[in-house]
Amino acid sequence: MQKFDELLANFSSDKKIRIGVVCANDEVTIQSVFNEKVREYLEPILIGDEEKISGILAQLGLSARIVSADTEEACAAIGVEMVHKKEIDFLMKGHIQTRTFLKAVVDREKGIATSALLSHVALNEIPSYHKLLLTTDGGMVTAPSKADKKILIQHGIEVMNKIGIKKPKVGLLAAAEKVNPKIASTIEAEEIMNELQAEAPDSCWIDGPISLDLSLSKEVAEIKHYDSPVAGDADIVVGPDITTMNVLGKSLTILAGAKMAGLIMGASVPIVMVSRGSTEEEKAYSIVVAMYCSKRG
Repeated sequence: MQKFDELLANFSSDKKIRIGVVCANDEVTIQSVFNEKVREYLEPILIGDEEKISGILAQLGLSARIVSADTEEACAAIGVEMVHKKEIDFLMKGHIQTRTFLKAVVDREKGIATSALLSHVALNEIPSYHKLLLTTDGGMVTAPSKADKKILIQHGIEVMNKIGIKKPKVGLLAAAEKVNPKIASTIEAEEIMNELQAEAPDSCWIDGPISLDLSLSKEVAEIKHYDSPVAGDADIVVGPDITTMNVLGKSLTILAGAKMAGLIMGASVPIVMVSRGSTEEEKAYSIVVAMYCSKRG
């Protein structure tokens, strides 16, 4: 699939997907849940200031279940508790501080983290690329260790599996495709590739180190005589650090006209946590990906 609208067109579920919006106290957040692309599939549960939320719903001519909470901390705690009770299929961060929201998610006693690491995955619709591309991690893990990168890869594979890609192609990005003893990330990429090929050969095709152009361009691969199942056909690209992937992600949206959907993985449910600068469309597409990752039937 090349476009988010194709992803949406192929979605089906026997039941409404229950989305819990933590601190749904602002109009933009509520509008994204009722976006025409996703509203027919969702059962919104709006957590927060009941008076404010009721007023916004009335103004928009909408209705939804409201769970009253007075503070940001209470909103986050209720969202997490409802996940534990299996009353919510995925969470979305509303008008709440990220730190407060994530503190409840990773709380050792009451949280919902199931992985050793929460990570940010971004699914990108790029006009010049022939399929949706997942990039990670440009938003959460600042300087991933080798063990962290294996978790990032696993989270990326999980998302791709959910949208129908059974054996995704993973590129471990570096400045070049050859191991350079002076560049630690190239050594690490080769080690990760060899380890995953030995440990879970059926989970993915993987190549590393590999440059971005080789990952995404068959023409470049042909010119360089580079033979790899990943070359020119990557489904997932994993970078050496947050700076690399943050710059790549913003370059795709700002310079290449890409559309981006973002998710936090590593909890018992997917979490939609988009940037304040995200458009309503980007929020809607993030919800679409979360729907795939959490559907019950």
